[in-house]
Amino acid sequence: MMGITKQPMARLLPIAASFLLGVSTSVAQETTLAASDPSAIALRHDFAVFDPQYPSDFQPRAIRLSALKNKVVAQEVSGVKNECARQILFEAGTLLMTSADFKRIDRRTDELEVAIAHPSQDKQDDNGLWGSCSEQWFLKLGNTFDRLTYQAHDQPDPPPGPLPAFLAGVSTPAGLKAYLDSVSVSDVQHTGADHDLEFNLAVSDLLRMIVLGEPLNYKVDPALRDAFLSLLKNRYQDKKTGFWGESYRRDGRVDFQPDISTTFHIVSYLHGDVPEMPRLIDTVLAGKDYNAPRGWLSLGQFWNHNNMDVVTEFHYGWASASAAQRKAMATEIQRMLDWCLKDSLQPDGSFKLTTGDPSIEYAEYFGTEFLAEAGFFSPSLRFWTDRSFPESAEVNQRIAHFIADKPSSTASENYRGVAKELNRH
Repeated sequence: MMGITKQPMARLLPIAASFLLGVSTSVAQETTLAASDPSAIALRHDFAVFDPQYPSDFQPRAIRLSALKNKVVAQEVSGVKNECARQILFEAGTLLMTSADFKRIDRRTDELEVAIAHPSQDKQDDNGLWGSCSEQWFLKLGNTFDRLTYQAHDQPDPPPGPLPAFLAGVSTPAGLKAYLDSVSVSDVQHTGADHDLEFNLAVSDLLRMIVLGEPLNYKVDPALRDAFLSLLKNRYQDKKTGFWGESYRRDGRVDFQPDISTTFHIVSYLHGDVPEMPRLIDTVLAGKDYNAPRGWLSLGQFWNHNNMDVVTEFHYGWASASAAQRKAMATEIQRMLDWCLKDSLQPDGSFKLTTGDPSIEYAEYFGTEFLAEAGFFSPSLRFWTDRSFPESAEVNQRIAHFIADKPSSTASENYRGVAKELNRH
């Protein structure tokens, strides 16, 4: 099966975007919505152990960021391109969800207000990394991968070259293991920091650069590549669930939290060549009523981003699945498809912007990618059913018309990605 390489906006992952999901609701409401998922309650408890004032300090910051997010989206609608504001919005929001460092969160949020008032674009740092308005290395790495991917489009067959210098710290098996070990286990009760997002995003980008040699045809030491694959398959995968995710130190024990997004990235970029696939599919199915990161939902509702992750995992797991698993997967894909077409897709070809979508183009990309991956547009990708979708041509044209009408200042690689998804076979 062909691997599915997601477009750059895909790195705004469910856990990362979760600060946008219902941040105007009260902490009590959020806790109620997450009450069916013990891992969510445990993590909130961890932060409260570290800082008893955490619940009351969290809420006003969430409300403020939600209001600023609306301003960033409004700029996009008006045709203003403001890469710096979007980078800071993402970083401030992820800090809010993964850290109790409210001083830093407030500083970044203040900087976001300034960036909104003075739109600016990204530029390259002296060390070769992009993401000049981000502070954390793994976020800069993500921005850099995206930028290099854009460059690769102009040079489809670049000559082999070494890994870039900014990967020096992870360019040996020992250095890579030390870094990934440092972010694969969190002790939130004592540090006030959750490394789940960093582990997810870093693994995603490093896997593509070190194992796949993307995006500029890197020539990688086979020993480093083999060590990375061994770590992923033998050290970081939870054999009970088949999932990857974060581990948490709590009261003398270590708890593993399955993460559907981290698991998606590894399954996707390794083209389904992972251990424990039948068990992994059971775990995906068991998460249908849970919120991310363990499950598919965002505040108890479907979200095209999560649904795309799920259907991709189902696609890779279909060949090794039992008859019962296939029946369950087909039922769930149909449910997600019905929701996407009836509730998410709009008459003008856009997808309803939820509080979890940081931009219009983000919502458009994931809505379209979900439909494409489910085989809605192409029978050759319809792995789960033999039914036809006669309305697919009209939906395809509606989405194409919507993206064709975008101002040039906001047209992006993500809208070009939408066009590719509409024609994927």
